[in-house]
Amino acid sequence: MQINWLRTTKKKEEDIRSLIMEEYKFRLRVTKLLLNRMKDHEEADLDSISFDFDTVTKSFTLSESTPEPMYSRLLEIRNLLD
Repeated sequence: MQINWLRTTKKKEEDIRSLIMEEYKFRLRVTKLLLNRMKDHEEADLDSISFDFDTVTKSFTLSESTPEPMYSRLLEIRNLLD
């Protein structure tokens, strides 16, 4: 899984640590969700999934660089990712 940091500006060390923790928690939540949802279906290729992380609003969005059909499947369950 790839996380692209957007709108990065010079930040203090404590801000960067906080953002890293946000990314970590998001990765953990998404990985658990995908593995639980995909275990009865086909294997989830987590390496091909990409999210954009807005460091100002601390929000994650599915990146358009995520290939189909995974992109469409994730759009269907995006409310569970938030």
